[in-house]
Amino acid sequence: MFKNLLLPLLILLPLTAQAGLLGLDSQVKGEYDMDSDSSTVTSQVGKTIGLYGFSISADVDFDVMEFAYDGMDFKAEYDLLEMNSTSVYVSSGLDTNWGRENITLGFEFKF
Repeated sequence: MFKNLLLPLLILLPLTAQAGLLGLDSQVKGEYDMDSDSSTVTSQVGKTIGLYGFSISADVDFDVMEFAYDGMDFKAEYDLLEMNSTSVYVSSGLDTNWGRENITLGFEFKF
C-alpha cells in the first residue's frame, strides 16, 4: 500500500522543484481511502498571478499513479484580511473532455 504511494512521490519531487524554479506553483497530494482500500497520488502545476489581495490561478491536474491528465482548474480569489489568512473565491475547471466542471463559491481560512 505505502509502496504504491512512495515510488510516484520520489519520481515527482524533482519535477516539482524544477517547476518552482520556473515560477510555477506545484502541489503533490497523496491520499489513502481506508473504506475502499485505495490510494491516490495527484499533482497540480500552474501559475498564480496576484495584485492587491486579488489573485487568479490556473492549474493542470495529473493522476500520478495512472500517469493520466485529469483536467484543468481555474480560481479567482480575494484576500479579506492581511497576511492571506482569510479569503473568498470562485473556482471551476475543465475535465478531460473539455467539459466545464461545477462552479464553486467558497471561503478559506488558513492558520
